[in-house]
Amino acid sequence: MRPGLIAVGVAFAVVGAAVIVGILYPGDNPPLERTGSSDVVGLPGGDWRSFLLPASASDPATLTLSWSATGTVNVTWYSARVCTQAPGICVDTPPLRLWLGNSSGHWSATGSADSLYELVVYAGVLHNQSVNFTAAFTEQYHAGPQTLPFVPFAITMVGGSLLTGIGAVVLYLGLFLPSGVYGAEGDLGPEPEERPPGPVGPEPPA
Repeated sequence: MRPGLIAVGVAFAVVGAAVIVGILYPGDNPPLERTGSSDVVGLPGGDWRSFLLPASASDPATLTLSWSATGTVNVTWYSARVCTQAPGICVDTPPLRLWLGNSSGHWSATGSADSLYELVVYAGVLHNQSVNFTAAFTEQYHAGPQTLPFVPFAITMVGGSLLTGIGAVVLYLGLFLPSGVYGAEGDLGPEPEERPPGPVGPEPPA
């Protein structure tokens, strides 16, 4: 058994396995947040404004809308889309939320996100002065795992597999290779017995 080879083999195998696991299971990506705001100053009575708020269209997403005004207004919150047959924005569904005669409002939902939202604010004709309006839109979503193209993915997988294979081979050698194969010269056996210096002749009779 060779402890040095065992340590090197374990290190190679761990690094190779970590590369493979990291490329196959990148882990959960943290949530992202996008915010937007819409403001109108001096909206006269009987007038209206429309705002478009794009979303990420990620699934799932948490959307939050908060608005306030200096007077009572009518606010409509739609799920919209880009028209396919004519330029502009189309609204095909009933409003997600409707506020009538309010000075503030809040809406939140979690689920499938649409790509566009439309916010319409209308100042009633009974207002004697203009109204200031502000709205804040927040979206929390996940961008999804970032997948590598095939060539970088294949190269990374091959590299991780090679590291793991080399580590397994080195570990095997460290476990089963005898420790005396590459030992010092003295480990090969006892030295032959040295003769004393001098002439060599026939042995005297006993």
